[in-house]
Amino acid sequence: MALTPRWADPAWVLPAACALAGALAVPPHPVATPLAAAVAAALAVLGRRLWHWSRLPALQVEEAPRWRAARTAAFFALGVAIGLVLLAVIRLVIEPGLPAIGERIAAAGRLSVWRRLLIIYVAAVGEELVFRLLLLSAVAGVLVRVSRSRDGGPGPAALWTANAVAALAFAAVHLPAWAGIAPGDYRVAAWVLALNAAAGLVMGHVFARQGIALAMWTHAGGDCAVQLLGPLLG
Repeated sequence: MALTPRWADPAWVLPAACALAGALAVPPHPVATPLAAAVAAALAVLGRRLWHWSRLPALQVEEAPRWRAARTAAFFALGVAIGLVLLAVIRLVIEPGLPAIGERIAAAGRLSVWRRLLIIYVAAVGEELVFRLLLLSAVAGVLVRVSRSRDGGPGPAALWTANAVAALAFAAVHLPAWAGIAPGDYRVAAWVLALNAAAGLVMGHVFARQGIALAMWTHAGGDCAVQLLGPLLG
């Protein structure tokens, strides 16, 4: 069966998606908006180069469009499942001891749906760009060269090390958003790091094996569960 490069999409697709996320990440402004879009597009181009440099698996089985759509839906559903698991842990395990965490989720429900959809898009594209395509690729590439891998690509230890570094960084960046719900309570930081790191490990594995597009779709599914279903299940 024929093999095609994982970057079979036109080269402009990833930078364009990232540019849109960058533009939406800042308030509308004649200077800041196009600048943010340009920076995000440039990071996408850099990320693509880092991904090649990292020597992560570069081939996938060629598939018909309908199977590609089905795979996309499957990984989006995987993300939704991850989000629902995180919600269950928050509601059943964390919230009884930290009631304020429930208010944090309820606050999302007070935003309009279109605004939450924008947040989901920006987070799924922007965070996967930074933590998977850039950071995970960079760490994997360094470890490949330090270990002088004979087969040319990162082995399981290097891959999971890079994934763990990216997942922990991804988890840490979420701390400020949750710090205000219970100032000084170390349990909040511990839970935020644990839950986001676990989700980050899954998305890192998806990225390493399936590519950045499916990692973004998985991330979007998880955020849809938290941002859209979470307030409804409160």
